Amino acid sequence: ITMSESRQHKKLVELIIEYVEDRVGQDDVCFIESDIPDDRPLPSMTEEGVRPDVTYEYNGLMIIGEAKTKDDVLRPHSLEQYASYLKKCSRFHGKAEYVMAVPWMEYASANNIIKKIKKDYPGDYKIKIIKGMV
Repeated sequence: ITMSESRQHKKLVELIIEYVEDRVGQDDVCFIESDIPDDRPLPSMTEEGVRPDVTYEYNGLMIIGEAKTKDDVLRPHSLEQYASYLKKCSRFHGKAEYVMAVPWMEYASANNIIKKIKKDYPGDYKIKIIKGMV
């Protein structure tokens, strides 16, 4: 993993955190977990053994966030992660949301693959794809 790639990844994770902060409001930002070195607790793994970049679960709302750099969007491991996260969203009792941050050039391919995987895990959850300016 190149330095620029990990820096890019961190920027994308920060976009997700900003989005979640806006979504949940100042009082509840303490429930955000992330895997970048920012003093927040580490997200827990899903039952498939994959760890999201960002998680939030409080008061009937669950948000799972994943940042993907250019070469990572369609990797087999990434597809397994998406399936695991969407499955978790589809089973959640309450409001669930899957948030993904990708470089803007990757928006279309991320959107297509997530839509495809969502067919396997139907449910009343939201999907949000954030375009990073990286």
